[in-house]
Amino acid sequence: MNFDRSKASKAITRVRVATIDDADDLAKIAEKTFRDAYTSVNSAADMNAHCTQYFGRAQQSLEILDQTQTILLLERDGRLGGFAQLCWHKAPSCDIQAKWPSEILRFYLDQPLHGTGAAQALMQSVFEEAKKTDTDVLWLGVWEKNFRALAFYRQQSFLEVGEHTFQLGADRQRDLILATALT
Repeated sequence: MNFDRSKASKAITRVRVATIDDADDLAKIAEKTFRDAYTSVNSAADMNAHCTQYFGRAQQSLEILDQTQTILLLERDGRLGGFAQLCWHKAPSCDIQAKWPSEILRFYLDQPLHGTGAAQALMQSVFEEAKKTDTDVLWLGVWEKNFRALAFYRQQSFLEVGEHTFQLGADRQRDLILATALT
């Protein structure tokens, strides 16, 4: 997917809820953005194992149909450019003060959209969608070495509240758990 950054201010950005008809495109962007983010710092074997298990039409179809989740798709000028996957009323492994916590399981943008404001638009839609479910705290896990993502989440008022292990193939990695209260 090629997005022209010079036209970013004129681009039409739309965020919508995924439907079953989106499963193929979601599977493609999910795997692409994950590989773009992590291939350079992980082994091919670990990346392939993870992508085989978590990305594909069948897996994304199940996730789209799961009533405990919502997947938001970001489209820029009619092309899929990113997504966020939300798991409703799921608590993290660490202790947080929340009546109705929900998890941002995945939040990814195609690389050409980095720095265009698209991530902020998607996160704003995440906040709006979460408020519809009475979520009072949103949380997520992010790899401790994903400095760009950490900076973005901190700009969005997420604070570190704990950690957990993320299994990438055979590699156990440390994820930081970040959370933000919704008001």
